[in-house]
Amino acid sequence: MDPGYYVAAGSLKARAFQLDVVANNLANAATVGYKPDQPFFAVFNKAEGSGRKLPLTGHLNDGVVFAETGVVTEQGNLRATGRPLDVAIEGNAFLTVQTPAGLRVTRDGRLQMGLGGQLQAMDGSPVVGKNGQPIVLDPKNGTISIASDGTVQQKEQTVGQLDLKAFEKPGALKRTGALRFDPTGAAEAPVKSTVTQGHLEQSAVDSASTMVEMIRLNRLYEMSLKVASTLTNDLDSRSINDVAISR
Repeated sequence: MDPGYYVAAGSLKARAFQLDVVANNLANAATVGYKPDQPFFAVFNKAEGSGRKLPLTGHLNDGVVFAETGVVTEQGNLRATGRPLDVAIEGNAFLTVQTPAGLRVTRDGRLQMGLGGQLQAMDGSPVVGKNGQPIVLDPKNGTISIASDGTVQQKEQTVGQLDLKAFEKPGALKRTGALRFDPTGAAEAPVKSTVTQGHLEQSAVDSASTMVEMIRLNRLYEMSLKVASTLTNDLDSRSINDVAISR
């Protein structure tokens, strides 16, 4: 088979992957604390040493081999909500929450008070304090104050401090759903952030530029499809001629 067909097929696969990533980013343009994904690619000859046991061939070495995504950790705009348990982080840090699968980090600052006064994420996962334990509030003790360093107080009494985490390579964190990332194995970095109470960080997706990118990728996909179609028609034509001549 013509090597160009493999290259065209690889291009189609790559564009389809890019479109999926961009479409997902666009769908989360209004999601609190969402960080968009950025697609990355490698060609077969560069991926040969990746240890992934990829099906390499001479023809395919010129085509796209696999795609991955990284997280774009740009700062989202802050929106005032006036809700005491809404917190927004400006800077490089993440909140830490305890889940059944282990510790996870997030930029989603929509917190709530659960049963017994436990500070929780919206799905009921406990928010972890500096001591590694959930932060427990007194439902009857009045106004809650959260300082810029994450210190939580009620009636001027400190009840805990948000366990803020920062990482050397935040873009390499793996998504686990629910706007969370798995920090397992990630090297930590100094926290350079401030917490703003009564605000939420908005999605970091730029809707306008993302729409433009989607249009661009659609056109590239159509071009790759035309190339693949042309090559397929050429192969069919040659096959028919070869069969006719052989007879």
